Amino acid sequence: MILLFGGTTEGRKAARLLGIIGQDYYYSTKAQTSQKVGGRLIVGAMDADAMAKFCSTKGIRLIIDAAHPFAVDLHHNIQNAAIRCNITTLRFERPVPDFLNNNHVRFFDDFVSLEEALLNSEFENILALTGVQTIPKLRAVWQSRQCYFRILDTRLSRYKANEYGIPQHLVIPMAPDEDVDSIVALAKKTGARVLLSKESGASGFIQSKIEAASLLKVPLWMVRRPPLPDFSYKVFSQKEFLQRFYQLRKELMQDKSALRKGYTTGTCLTAAAKACFLGLMTGDFPDEVSVMLPDGSEVVLPVFPGKIEDSKASCIVIKDAGDDADVIHGHEIGCELKICSASGVKFLQGKGVGRVTLSGLQIPVGQPAINPVPRQMVSKMLGHLAQEYDLETGFEVRAFVPEGEKLAAKTFNPRVGVEGGISIIGTSGRVIPFSSEAFLASIRPQLAVAMETGFREVVLTSGKRSENLIRSDFSHLPDTAFVHFGNLIGDTIRLAVEEGAEKITLALMFAKSTKLAAGNLNTHSKNCRFDSDFLAGIARNCGLTSDVIDKIESVKMANAVLDIIPPQVSPLFFQAIATKCFEVCKPLIPEDVLFRFVMLTGKGSRFKIECSSGSAH
Repeated sequence: MILLFGGTTEGRKAARLLGIIGQDYYYSTKAQTSQKVGGRLIVGAMDADAMAKFCSTKGIRLIIDAAHPFAVDLHHNIQNAAIRCNITTLRFERPVPDFLNNNHVRFFDDFVSLEEALLNSEFENILALTGVQTIPKLRAVWQSRQCYFRILDTRLSRYKANEYGIPQHLVIPMAPDEDVDSIVALAKKTGARVLLSKESGASGFIQSKIEAASLLKVPLWMVRRPPLPDFSYKVFSQKEFLQRFYQLRKELMQDKSALRKGYTTGTCLTAAAKACFLGLMTGDFPDEVSVMLPDGSEVVLPVFPGKIEDSKASCIVIKDAGDDADVIHGHEIGCELKICSASGVKFLQGKGVGRVTLSGLQIPVGQPAINPVPRQMVSKMLGHLAQEYDLETGFEVRAFVPEGEKLAAKTFNPRVGVEGGISIIGTSGRVIPFSSEAFLASIRPQLAVAMETGFREVVLTSGKRSENLIRSDFSHLPDTAFVHFGNLIGDTIRLAVEEGAEKITLALMFAKSTKLAAGNLNTHSKNCRFDSDFLAGIARNCGLTSDVIDKIESVKMANAVLDIIPPQVSPLFFQAIATKCFEVCKPLIPEDVLFRFVMLTGKGSRFKIECSSGSAH
């Protein structure tokens, strides 16, 4: 669960994003707020003890501090409670403006030094744009000068001002906004010779205050933000907030019994393209868009605006892969949409999106790596929108992924001849965490590309380590012939046969080999466990001593057997395991396909046992 401290512009933005993605949360404010948020509202100040108790009772895993920069006590209470409860903290901070080149701005470290400077100045008329909470901090000033305070036009703010004892003619209730003219008019009305402000950031309309001071040719005296505690993470924009939140939700709030689904890069591209179209039609990007998935269901994704110029617009969507181990999770997927005279939809390669260089994939060589289903989703969506807006036009869709080239190195793309970035993929529009179907869907194109090389031979390994150990035996094969199957041995062999492989080598480390030998074509720990009794039975059949057999029966991990029986000491035992592996796989192999099984121990020098379709040796 999440606890969000808001009551500010940043709080509202964070709450809006959490609402769009359907995230439950508590929203805490010191006083009643007019903000409409979807979370469970908590009103009232909490000290560190109250926060810690609340977090423990409600199972809080993440605290988001989006409170005002000058809420010093609150920030420190949050840090104190988070440390006591071992909770991660995320600060949604206002960007720090650049005041360095403005001669009208003078900074003060705190209100004490500001008050002292005002009392020592000759200013008689002062306009404080600092809010009701600063009235008692500048008491000596308004008791001796004409110091006007602009406060929020709310019952609570007016009540507080009255409670502080300030003369009512010095209080101006009104809604602050970024209109420079309204600040200038207010300053002229009060005869202000100096403006006061806090370093409140963009959401505090600080730039408008600077421009007003410049037009009035009066100084702007500003109190610097107080230093913040050391939060676990800090972000300065809505996009950064959502990216970090997606990562933290996956790390801190994963429910193993009900893993969260996500959305494919194809769904993200479709959402971005739709937002670009709407931006071009209305002049403004929407905050969110709904996207129809191939099964007819709709999902809503947040949108982050880019540029709109003439017939072209661009924007960003953040990829949410749910709880899946997706390297693109939390990264930007963008679209640049251009309205053009030619009919239809043309897909172009943008930064970080790969280009197909080898045949065998679903996309022709030379085309951007945007798979058929995402192309269909985007084209169908644009067709419907063009009809709705009565447009007879075509579109150019340029997908881009700012970090795509770096991310692609962590995918299978280099193996299948997709160069320059990631692929825009997806068949259902959704990402299903740890889905065997999704993993096999990524293996099939690798096998298809391998067949196009002309060798009709593949080497199947569970991962990079086993590939590296056997690589020297296949120096004649290109990189595309080496395919990683993870744990899905049986399914990968079937796919290799379906794609037309004539020679298949299966290379497996010893631990996975023991599971395969026992008849498990899926070696994932959820599917099967290490069976010491099974190995002990093989050792018994090989005539090993009862002392060795007892030791095998007592181990908890397969690799411990390698210390009990070094491969060089009892090759017969390892030969028997390899033979059983071969026998388990043989029913999957047609008679015209040459199959070889290789077991690797990884103990210094490589110990290899090979089985072909005709014999085991």
